Amino acid sequence: MSDEDPVCCGSGCTSCVLDVKPTKHTFPADVTNVFDRTYKQFLCETITQAAANVFRFRFRYDPKFANDRECLIVPPGCHLMLRTLRTSCHNWGLGAGNNLLQAWREKNSVQIDKECITLASKQPIQKYDKSEDDIYFSRPYTPISFDQEKGTFDVLVKLDPGGLMSSYLVTLTVGSRTEWKGVYGDFLWKRNQYRNVVAFVQGVAIAPIYSTLRAILDDDEDETRLMLCACFRDLPNVLLREELHSLAGFWNFKYSIFLSRRTCACLAKEQNCGCLAMRLRYNEPIYDRRLEVEEIERLLERPFSDGKQSLLVLLCGTEPFKAFIKSSLQRMEIENCYTF
Repeated sequence: MSDEDPVCCGSGCTSCVLDVKPTKHTFPADVTNVFDRTYKQFLCETITQAAANVFRFRFRYDPKFANDRECLIVPPGCHLMLRTLRTSCHNWGLGAGNNLLQAWREKNSVQIDKECITLASKQPIQKYDKSEDDIYFSRPYTPISFDQEKGTFDVLVKLDPGGLMSSYLVTLTVGSRTEWKGVYGDFLWKRNQYRNVVAFVQGVAIAPIYSTLRAILDDDEDETRLMLCACFRDLPNVLLREELHSLAGFWNFKYSIFLSRRTCACLAKEQNCGCLAMRLRYNEPIYDRRLEVEEIERLLERPFSDGKQSLLVLLCGTEPFKAFIKSSLQRMEIENCYTF
C-alpha cells in the first residue's frame, strides 16, 4: 500500500473507504475478475509453516460460486482483504484447528493470554463508516502467487499472539470457508519501463515485492535487471528461500539475504567461521551480518550509474526500516522509489 492510499480501519465495513478509490489496473475485455471488491467465499486448501510465527495458506475460490466467465487475477504487488466476525477474537483454543496451528497456539499460550488482557484494555479502532454495525474486522494480505485456472492464491501470514485476525486464523482447517475481497493497490508495471529495479524488503513484507519481481521474470519479453535485498532475523526465519534460490536461475535476477542475528556463537570469536556456509547451498547469497549503509549504496551504485531515470527502487518493511533505506536514497539523490 502506498503512502497516499487511505488506510483500512480494520472493521470490515461494508462501505469500505478503500472501495471508493477505483483500481487503475485493466483486464482483458473478455475476462471477469473474481475479485470485484465484494466479499467472496474461498476454501482453505493447504496450511504449511514457513517460519516460527509465519504460515503459508492457500485458498481456493468456492466452486459453488464459480462459473466459466470468471478468472482469478491478482496484479503484482496488490493486496486482498480478509474479514471475519469480530466474535472470532474470543476463539483462542476453541475448535480442533490445524495441527500446525494448534501446536503454535500451545507454544505461545502464555504470551497469548497476556496479549489478550492487553488487547481488552485498548480503545476500539475508529471506523470510517460509523453507521455500520461493528460485527466484522478485516486485515490486508498480499498474495505471493495465484493460479488463474485453479482459482487459488497463496498468502504468507505472520501470526501475532493475541492478535484479532490471528485468533481467527489459528482455528482454520483444510476446508474452512473464508471471505476475501479485492483487489487493492496502485502499483502499475509497464514492460521494460526501467532498466534496473532494486528492491529492499524486511521479513514477511517480502510478499508484495516477491510477487512483483516474479511477474516481471515470468514475462519473456521483459529484460529489466532485478536485484533483491532481503533482511531477516536469522536463517530459520528466511522466507521463500527455495523460491528465491530457484529465481536465481534467471539471467536478470540477483539477490542477497542479510541476517540480523548470527548463526552461531563461535562467530563472535572467529571471523572466518564456516558454520553458516555449511548450511547453505552452492553460491547461496546469505550473509551473517546486518545490512549496513555501505552495503546499500554498493548495491545501488551500479544500477545508479546507468542513469537516475533508469532505476526504480521498491521498498517494503517497518517504518524504521523504510526510513533507514530512504536515508541512503536521499544521499544518492535517487527519487524513483515506490513504497508498498
